[in-house]
Amino acid sequence: MAFYITKVTAAGTSKPPATITFNKGLNIICGVSDSGKTCVLKCIQFAMGVIKKPFEKEQTGYESVNLDILTSEGSLHISRTVGKYGVNVVSEISTIDGGDYDIEYKSNGNKNPVLNELWLKLIGIEKLPMIIKNQDFARQRLSWKTLLRLFWLKEQEIENPKSVLLPSTPTQNPYFFASLLYLLTGNEFPDMEEHDKDEISKAKKDAVRQFVNGRISHMSKKREELQKALSAYGDLDVEEEMQKLIDNLSETESAIAAATEESKDLLGTLLNLKEIEAETQVTHSHFQSLKSQYTADIKRLSFIVDGEVHLHSVGENKKCPFCEGNIRPTERKSYIEASKAELNRIITQLQGLSESEKDVITSLNEVRGKINHLESQRSDIEKLIETELTPQSNKLREGIQQYRSYVQLQQESAVLQSVSQDWIVELQKQESDSSDKLKFKPKEHYPVDFNTRIDGIAYSILVDCKYENLNTAHFNMGTFDLEINGYAKEDTHGKGYWAFINTIVGLTFRQYLQEDAVYKPGLFVVDTPLLGLDQGVDDNAPNSMRTTLFQYFIDNQSEGQMIVVENTKDLPELDYEASGAKVIEFTQDKYKSKYKESRYGFLHDVYSN
Repeated sequence: MAFYITKVTAAGTSKPPATITFNKGLNIICGVSDSGKTCVLKCIQFAMGVIKKPFEKEQTGYESVNLDILTSEGSLHISRTVGKYGVNVVSEISTIDGGDYDIEYKSNGNKNPVLNELWLKLIGIEKLPMIIKNQDFARQRLSWKTLLRLFWLKEQEIENPKSVLLPSTPTQNPYFFASLLYLLTGNEFPDMEEHDKDEISKAKKDAVRQFVNGRISHMSKKREELQKALSAYGDLDVEEEMQKLIDNLSETESAIAAATEESKDLLGTLLNLKEIEAETQVTHSHFQSLKSQYTADIKRLSFIVDGEVHLHSVGENKKCPFCEGNIRPTERKSYIEASKAELNRIITQLQGLSESEKDVITSLNEVRGKINHLESQRSDIEKLIETELTPQSNKLREGIQQYRSYVQLQQESAVLQSVSQDWIVELQKQESDSSDKLKFKPKEHYPVDFNTRIDGIAYSILVDCKYENLNTAHFNMGTFDLEINGYAKEDTHGKGYWAFINTIVGLTFRQYLQEDAVYKPGLFVVDTPLLGLDQGVDDNAPNSMRTTLFQYFIDNQSEGQMIVVENTKDLPELDYEASGAKVIEFTQDKYKSKYKESRYGFLHDVYSN
């Protein structure tokens, strides 16, 4: 989408608006010194968001700038106030939103759109690209301010003896070249990943090297310690010895399993015998209780018999002890015989019980003997397992583990040594091939005919401008500047020629971008292209070159808007207005202007350049 500036206005609360209107083609702002010519350009740059202020608000009374833009899809109106962060946009273009815009990108993100992206959209870049900014493929947003160097030649840089296009800081050159590459091709190389910087890469290599060497040293110490521990084995085959230990361990574990199973069987038998012992003990207890009962019965019966015997030896009372009367004795029944019979029966039972008790005691003793024997056997087995088989098993396991650790460490050491050697070889290869590390060089991706096209366009413009003694024109890709007749401008000419040649460089890129670039700025601004030609130095450009330069402006104004600022006294005598160009002259009332549009200065009642 092509655009051009239609109007710029400086406004203040107590000041009348200061307005300049522009044509679509060539616009010339001329005037005497300190009449505000450059201030017009600063107002445009301020509205674009590339400078912080166009004038001193306190000194001029002006405090804001309005910029009007026209495109094939509609118009834009941009308003920015000095000292405020944002701008306001009124848009008639469907792809550009109106409203408040931020000037800069914030680290935590922007709530509003950023003005940079508005200007990129005006030249057709709809989505903000991330441009590779250095040889390590780090990225940065595409900046309108950076692109401006291609088509906006400032007064303070027009006499630059070096390239007028390159940034003042050389470290920004790769980003500038990549930005130009994007304008030319539209390629932001999305598949290229960011590389570590050389110092970071070196630090990583050093860290890996230290790790590898440290690991090798650690494993070497382990192997040394193990070799000392295994030195007693002499020249034994470790694998064979380890297999012997494994076989012995298998036998020992089988013996432990068999002993454990035997112990389990003995325990089962013991439990059965314990149950029998308990039952026999209960029977014996019953017998003892019954024996005690029989003994008590015998004592009772014996007492009865003894009592009867003693009772019969005592005479019966025949007289009453009280009245001395005769008493008839009562006959008593004797229990001696019955008691004797009962006593004999109990004694017989007691004898039988004693015999049975002996049998029970014999059985109980036999059971207890078996229990003691089995417990002794089981204790021997448990002792065998605990004191011999298990320690033997543990010792065999330790031996096997020792051999296995040795074998494992040998294998690990061999693997680590191989890997470490591979790492060292790779590190050495990387160090020797450090110069071959992939670097991003944007100029290598420029179109193959870039230099040829630039040379041809520059030569053609120099011919049109009647450059004296022209033989060759070549654009040096190293200095990114024009060499005429084999010489850099600083080697053969003075400041007057520097400004002229820098203008030719700007015009060359204007034409190249317009004809060959994917995205075309369509705008060209130059501030005092004839600067220095009024100093009376010996190498001033001839009048014919001044005239033909401005005639070139006139002849090529259809290729896009041009804004040229120049001092009136240096402006060649040409009929600009008849050719469709617009001339705005600031006179400061020193003389009457011959141009249709003339005024005292840009800002009312203010002398400012």
